[in-house]
Amino acid sequence: MPTHPHPGRILFAALPSAGLINPLLAVAAELAERGVDDLWFASTDDRRDDVAALPGTGPVRFVSFGRYKPELDPTKWDDAVLRSMAGPSRLRSFAAFITRNIDHGYADQQYRRALAVLDQVRPALAVIDLCTPWAIDAAMTRRIPYVLTVPVPVSGVYSERLPWSYPTPFSGLPAAMTTTQRIANVLFRIGTRGVLLRPGTLLPMVAAARRRKAAGVRNPAALPSRYADAAAAVLVTSIFGLEVPFPVDDRVRMVGPIVRSEEDGIPAGSELGAWLAAHPSVVYVGLGTIARVSQRQVAGVLELAARLGPEHHVLWKLPRDQQRLLPAELPPNLRVESWVPSQLGVLAHPSVRVFVNHGGGNAVHEALAFGKPQVVMPFWMDCHDLAARVTEAGAGRTVPYAAQDLGDRLTDAVTTVLREDRYARRAEFWAGELRAAGGVRAAADVVLAERDRGRNAQSVG
Repeated sequence: MPTHPHPGRILFAALPSAGLINPLLAVAAELAERGVDDLWFASTDDRRDDVAALPGTGPVRFVSFGRYKPELDPTKWDDAVLRSMAGPSRLRSFAAFITRNIDHGYADQQYRRALAVLDQVRPALAVIDLCTPWAIDAAMTRRIPYVLTVPVPVSGVYSERLPWSYPTPFSGLPAAMTTTQRIANVLFRIGTRGVLLRPGTLLPMVAAARRRKAAGVRNPAALPSRYADAAAAVLVTSIFGLEVPFPVDDRVRMVGPIVRSEEDGIPAGSELGAWLAAHPSVVYVGLGTIARVSQRQVAGVLELAARLGPEHHVLWKLPRDQQRLLPAELPPNLRVESWVPSQLGVLAHPSVRVFVNHGGGNAVHEALAFGKPQVVMPFWMDCHDLAARVTEAGAGRTVPYAAQDLGDRLTDAVTTVLREDRYARRAEFWAGELRAAGGVRAAADVVLAERDRGRNAQSVG
């Protein structure tokens, strides 16, 4: 087993899901453009081209974690599986999510792969996404210092340490709760723990923990809080104020959304750029890479567009395979795109006034970073929490994803946000707060500081 790391070498590691890998790609690009060399990036094979396309004076070298197991890839789940995790019962949705996402055999396999990657690359520092625990396990085993990135609400990392008055992760409850909500909060927290104690979940977890302990894994129970405790630093893609505050130690750095402001916008000369410029009031609808629309959501957005016209236009990013649900004739003020060259470019465009999204961490924070108010239709899991935070922040409204009267409720929420300036003012306020947190530059500074700290410690040793 190699014992000496390459001085200054940094390895990034993440699963391929956009919400997880994009912050690390942004940091890697920022470092590469600063002229930092000896950068490596580990992910599954389908992200090789994205790593190769990163800008900078030198290449960011790709190393493979193999193929991503299709059964664990949310973009490949069928509609029935997704519906089981996005139903009206938050507890049943949580149980379905846990059942689908725990695969101890795959985790064991990927841990061995991650060990091999680390032995091949021998980094001085690793930067690892929280949702890639087997890579964190490998870094801990090889005693490689690592920076943890947290693209989800940080409260979920420390869930077992939260006071009982804190909104339980995945509950979608507000910070200021009524008596009924406080009772619901306690019951939901007890319920989520009960899900983990079900024999079908608990027994395989106990067996896996024993196996991991015997193999020398330092966090055999795979508790996220222990991964954070062992990290050199924890980069959180939000800020307290948007997230409900709770005590954390000084290794936790709330840097806001980790996105590259230099990313190309929508070219003014392009067809989409010309369309945006020609319409001074645009509502942008983007429901993420995992959420899959039903006929009800399609009807809701079509009704929204029809009722907003002709004063306002709607740009809808809808994957091509879901466009089969569209009717032959669309409202004249609606433009449907299967892909946009840059969501950040769309959000940055002055014509875009409201962003309708699914409540994903990237979507919510990117909108706020550009001062855009939003209407959130929370799809699942932490989306409900993020929707509550947007509403509490005064930067938007929330509409149930599968409401029976979705068209009416969506139209009412969007027209209210368009009409009342207070939403845009609050979004601009939070844009300033997020800019002050530092974003990708602050994240890159932390990574370099931790790399240099390790380098200095090695030279002294």
